[in-house]
Amino acid sequence: MKSFCIIGLGEFGMTLARELAGYGCQIMAIDVDGEKINEIADVVTNAVIGDPTNDSVLRACGAADYDCAVVCLQTNMNDNILLSIMLKELGIKKVISRASNEKHKTVLERLGIDTVVFPERDTAEKLAYVISKNNITDYIEFDGYKLIECKVPDAWEGKSLFDMDIRKKYGVSVIAVRSAEGERTVDVSPNPTRKFKCGEMISVVGEDKDIDKFASRLL
Repeated sequence: MKSFCIIGLGEFGMTLARELAGYGCQIMAIDVDGEKINEIADVVTNAVIGDPTNDSVLRACGAADYDCAVVCLQTNMNDNILLSIMLKELGIKKVISRASNEKHKTVLERLGIDTVVFPERDTAEKLAYVISKNNITDYIEFDGYKLIECKVPDAWEGKSLFDMDIRKKYGVSVIAVRSAEGERTVDVSPNPTRKFKCGEMISVVGEDKDIDKFASRLL
């Protein structure tokens, strides 16, 4: 089970916490507003009232034990930056931070924050889907279908589409293979006998339920 520490419960943070909980993830939510914490308490695993920019609060609630922390503060850019740095110093594997504008995004990226996002509601829903799965880097949803991009699973290395029989097993189709970083080539409609290599990315399309099944079992 993946675990996430969601810090700040504005619309973005609240949506993200609910979406991730819906994917069966372990969630800790932190906010100074008791009403917001009470609103989300029955949805998440742990709900903490406190100032997340206080190092002692983060340590006391065990924030460092979570796989990923998402900074969703929206009132103070300086607090957002400070908190992002503190989380990295705590040793959290992945820190995702909300940016309010392009300059803010640039600062966070230069500080080494793993992922920087903007706060639209759709972004929260999309982010929840991507980070709740292993290895998925992007997805597009349309008319009951999903197109996802993900890393080639380790078990596929040296095997072909024919060997894996993906369409029969999962009802999804691999429509493109992007070569390992540095080669920058894309193989559209790959040959079924093509062997997968470590580091390649694949684009997979299918109905929502089939893509979710594929992602949960293989990625």
